[in-house]
Amino acid sequence: MRRLALAAALLMTLSPLTAGAALAQTAPATASRGLTPAEVGAWITGLGGRVGPVQTENGLTFFTVTNAGLTWAVFFYGCEAGVCGEVQFSAVVPGAGATLDKVNAWNRDNRYLKAFYTATEIPTATVQYDVVVLSGGGVAQLADPLAVWLQLLPKFAGEMGYVAPQ
Repeated sequence: MRRLALAAALLMTLSPLTAGAALAQTAPATASRGLTPAEVGAWITGLGGRVGPVQTENGLTFFTVTNAGLTWAVFFYGCEAGVCGEVQFSAVVPGAGATLDKVNAWNRDNRYLKAFYTATEIPTATVQYDVVVLSGGGVAQLADPLAVWLQLLPKFAGEMGYVAPQ
């Protein structure tokens, strides 16, 4: 028992010394974290998506993408000097089939994409997927999130009663 108390006392007396040493160290310089809207747009275009021009409205930077009969947007957040640290895929699905119960069921039964319902003259369901961008990863780090988005977006739209125009 005495050894345990001695070891604990020794650790407690050393803790302030080692903590101070850790605080005194200089953090390494960090690389710019993020992606530009232009490079994300070019990447999606290269994958076959039809990308609209980069727009800024009400302080939000985004562009639209049309692919497989659905139009959705890519929003950029946490931007500094044109480089953005967060990306959000978002789609508004209009349709007579969108209901609060269907959106709640989607959120309960599915992961990754979050959804909300807006009761307007034409009810809509909006679905979103947020991605944090890591430094040094380039646009390739969006490959898996984009694959999840492209797999689940048509499923969501179908469950909300959306039928793509022919």
